[in-house]
Amino acid sequence: MTALIVILVLFSLITASVTITIVVRMLRAHNKQRLQSKTILTEGTSAQAVINSIRQTNVTVDDQPEVLLDLTVTKQDGKVVHTLVKTVIQIVNVPAFQKGNVVEVKYMTIDNEQKFEVVGTYMP
Repeated sequence: MTALIVILVLFSLITASVTITIVVRMLRAHNKQRLQSKTILTEGTSAQAVINSIRQTNVTVDDQPEVLLDLTVTKQDGKVVHTLVKTVIQIVNVPAFQKGNVVEVKYMTIDNEQKFEVVGTYMP
C-alpha cells in the first residue's frame, strides 16, 4: 500500500513538472511573438497591401476576433509579395478589413524570413 502511494505521488510530481514546463514554454513563445510584432510595427518598412480574403480563426483576444488575412503586398521598391497574416482586429474596425480594401503593413526580415504586421490591428 505504501509503495502505491509513493508511486502515485511521484507520478503526480512528474505530471505537474511536465505541465508547468509546457506552460512556461508556451508563455515565452507567445511573449517573443508579441515583442517581435511590436518591433516590426515600430521599426519595420511601410508598404501597402490589398486584402484578398479574411477568415475568422474562432479565437478571441480580449473579446476581439483573431483573423487570418490573405494579403498581396506591394513594397516600396515595387515588388509584389503574397502573404498570410494572423492578427487580432477590434470588432469596430472589421469593416476596414474586408476583401479588396487596401491596408498599411510593415515588414522586416527576421532570421532570413520576411515577417509582416498590419498597421491598426489590436495589440493587447
